[in-house]
Amino acid sequence: MKKREIKAKRPWKRIRPSGYISHGRFSSIEEPLMPADDMEFEIVTQADFIREYYPTGHAINDPAFYPDIYREEEETVYDENGDDTGKKIRRIYKELVPRYAFAFQQIITIKQLVHLCGNDIQFELGAACPTDEEQEKFLSFREGWLKKDMEVEFYKLASSVKKTGDGALVFYLSNKVSGCKSLSYMNGDTLYPHYDSITGELTLFARSYYDYDDKGNTTAEWLEVWDKKYMYRYKKGVGKGRTVYDVVIGIFGLDGYVQVGEKKPHGFQRVPVAYKRDEEGACWSHSQGSIDGYEMSFSQMAHNNQAFGEPILILQSEGDSVDIQHDLNGTIKTLSMGTDDKASYLSSQSASESYMKQIDTLYKMIYEQSFSVIPPELKSGDLPAAALKILYSPAYEKAMIDAAEYQDVLRDMVELFAYGYGVETENTIAFGNLNMRYYIEPYVHINNSAVVADLASAVQNGFMSVQTAAEKLETIYTTNAEYERILKENKENREADLADEIAKKKVTLLASAKNNSSTSGKQNIKPS
Repeated sequence: MKKREIKAKRPWKRIRPSGYISHGRFSSIEEPLMPADDMEFEIVTQADFIREYYPTGHAINDPAFYPDIYREEEETVYDENGDDTGKKIRRIYKELVPRYAFAFQQIITIKQLVHLCGNDIQFELGAACPTDEEQEKFLSFREGWLKKDMEVEFYKLASSVKKTGDGALVFYLSNKVSGCKSLSYMNGDTLYPHYDSITGELTLFARSYYDYDDKGNTTAEWLEVWDKKYMYRYKKGVGKGRTVYDVVIGIFGLDGYVQVGEKKPHGFQRVPVAYKRDEEGACWSHSQGSIDGYEMSFSQMAHNNQAFGEPILILQSEGDSVDIQHDLNGTIKTLSMGTDDKASYLSSQSASESYMKQIDTLYKMIYEQSFSVIPPELKSGDLPAAALKILYSPAYEKAMIDAAEYQDVLRDMVELFAYGYGVETENTIAFGNLNMRYYIEPYVHINNSAVVADLASAVQNGFMSVQTAAEKLETIYTTNAEYERILKENKENREADLADEIAKKKVTLLASAKNNSSTSGKQNIKPS
């Protein structure tokens, strides 16, 4: 593929209401064919997602979206003697309106990531009665998964998808040591996946990023490409790093990329990339309109409070008999006036109930549209697990949907890790033949003591094995291979009990033999 074809990517979009239910009418006599209905979209870039993620990039801070207030006045020009010259000067005054941006997007991202990544990835052996060798390889795989920090890598992938709409993990082999690298637009990586149109398999993956000088100017663009066998690197001068050669080849319509080094086999049997894209964009996309409205309403309320929040002083007097002394910020310190003069305050306006209702409704809908839960205020002690699940049901339901949508990229992660770590530990075939089940278990705030009590009751009543209970508790109290430790301790205790029993029997036998010897010796004594 040409480099320009490689650097092709579907944009994210938000649909516009134009054309909604405006397709004519028909009678029941003759039903028409379905008309063509072209939809209109607004293109949203990943840079827009980053602007929405950080409060400093919100639209409320843009004067084009929320303009400042300008006022024009005419002033008379006087000469040195104070006489009117007949000239006028127009002055324009600018009032900076208060602007308030809130980090709702960051709060929503953290809440969704906690419920999606709060629990470790759950692994189980699919075989009903696994052999000792399968158990050993399964434990080795689990230890390698934790050793290589794959839980952290999965969090980085999910975090990138929640913030920028997509993310990827690239696996590699360096001197037969496996590794994994996270790629995200947050870190300056633009990702370009390409799929087979029939099977949907990832056939080619590219990543582009830039080099910068000490002043922040771009000097070179890098393009790294992976296919099913090889990895390629290309470089092109841009900005301050653009050369005459780059200008000349650009005139002839060439892309300007130069391959750096030879193509290198990456060592995997497929494209070594686990890629995930969310077609809806960032995780707060459905709440973005409400967030913009909340920030606009709050800023307008702050502007109203700034103008009318303080009480207004009313003076009733004749002439210049009133003398006011105030400090630098305008606060009145002393007020001198005549006996017939009057002074009073006009009480400040308060926000209307309907205005506060608008802000409160927007605040509530921001979280509901993103399936996030504001922590409730509890007036009692610990709640049972069922009550907690009901309180956090919107967030839990969203995490359940995410768990299903992330299952494909989790499968890619497990397959690539199993092959790479298998090469490192020389267990490629064993890991490939493991019959494992793996899935994401959404996190919900629960009472761990209640979970332990339920598992203990299940084991005691005989409808759950100790091994299954130990595996369920690995993320709370126990460690990897806890069941094997239990078996080892039981074996050591039985061996110790058996050794004690043997020792006791030896003592008993020795005592019995000694008594028998003493008795037989007395019986053999003849009287003199």
